[in-house]
Amino acid sequence: MEIKKLAGGMLLAATLFSACKKDKTTEEVILPYDVPATYNFSGANYASSATRVSMMLELDGFMKSATSTKLDAVKATNLFNNTNNPFANAALNTSGLKLADKTADATAFKGYIDELVKNSQKNDVMASEGTEGYIERSATSKIIVGTNGYEYGQITTKGMMGSLFFKQAMDLLSAVRSDATIATQQQHWDEAFGYLAVPTDYTPEKNYDAEPLKSLSFPKKPALWGGYLAERGKNIEAGKIIFNAFLKGRAAIAAKDVKVRDQAITDIQATWEKLAANAAYAYVTIPQESKNVGKLGIQAHYLSEAYGFVIALKYRVKATSKLSDADYTTLYNIISTNDAYALINENGFTKLKQAALILKTSYGLPD
Repeated sequence: MEIKKLAGGMLLAATLFSACKKDKTTEEVILPYDVPATYNFSGANYASSATRVSMMLELDGFMKSATSTKLDAVKATNLFNNTNNPFANAALNTSGLKLADKTADATAFKGYIDELVKNSQKNDVMASEGTEGYIERSATSKIIVGTNGYEYGQITTKGMMGSLFFKQAMDLLSAVRSDATIATQQQHWDEAFGYLAVPTDYTPEKNYDAEPLKSLSFPKKPALWGGYLAERGKNIEAGKIIFNAFLKGRAAIAAKDVKVRDQAITDIQATWEKLAANAAYAYVTIPQESKNVGKLGIQAHYLSEAYGFVIALKYRVKATSKLSDADYTTLYNIISTNDAYALINENGFTKLKQAALILKTSYGLPD
């Protein structure tokens, strides 16, 4: 892929009597440049964001083990703060990085983790409204919920995908616009790319869950947001748009092509936000489907994911977002002030339909 800019130098001259000098202003020439097919740019470094992705994956695995293990509160704290060598991947323990310091609203998310730890102590007790424990999701699987029917492991993972990875990427890309130094722009851009959590040769056409690919792990396989590019992003072409924009923008920075760079930022920020909205829309809709009515484990699981993705939308770039502050407040209040049982049991799913309508109309989402 080649982008060409043939802007010629413009010479402005003005002669102000014989004593005045000639002033010259030259418009910078943008030479033709190539956009590669993979994110293998010279000097690209996104080790810090990739490290935090790996940390989140270990934390997520720990939380998912709550179905069979009564979680240890100390281990949970250590994973969040990277203290006392909690990670199975030893390189994470000595990285000098942690999840807590880059997570917006970190206290709230630590509270969700603590709630899951508490709920896991009753992973052998059947949950009911007002009582934490487990709910069967299928004949062979279950979920761990709180007294309100929400699965705090899902709220934490999806919410932190927003409060850490999405927010950091949005902030870093916004910073690129205001920084005049190419090296710093590239540094911000690379770190933002790392939070997407995809391989450098990512392609949306590849089925990463097919054999033998499904045996791979991050960074050779998409994870977290990278996984959602396929899971909830195919119908909006999120993978194609976001990955290609990362390639174009990174190449444009070196070429000093500000117009293409800024368009790439716009495309990434808008599409990534739309991906979060599309996931939230799916997860407030699935519990309403006739095939799922009466299947409490399925309904509570997807509502918990919806809760996390609604939290993620809090960290959108508000200046350009299609979701108004008022609509976000309504959306958040629906999911946070009503427990899962109330939303599942409401006649006609009135509140969930309202949430779905806000998301669908705000972002123009497909059915």
